[in-house]
Amino acid sequence: MKHRKRTPGSKVPASEASAPSSGTADPPASAFDVWLERGLHKLFDDVASEPIPPELLQLIEGDRAKQDANEPKIDDTT
Repeated sequence: MKHRKRTPGSKVPASEASAPSSGTADPPASAFDVWLERGLHKLFDDVASEPIPPELLQLIEGDRAKQDANEPKIDDTT
């Protein structure tokens, strides 16, 4: 793909805007993406690093146990 210089007001063709990258490397982050990621980390890193309350863990484990009990058992011995 050729890189074209964008002028103010020019639109990115739909084929370029939504086309998935064929390479394995991530495309370079735009200034907005960097700003957003830093801002979100600044706001929420402290909250995300807090321990999960025991009451919530009990609810999760109880739900997991119910789901495990409702799953059909597969007999692997045959």
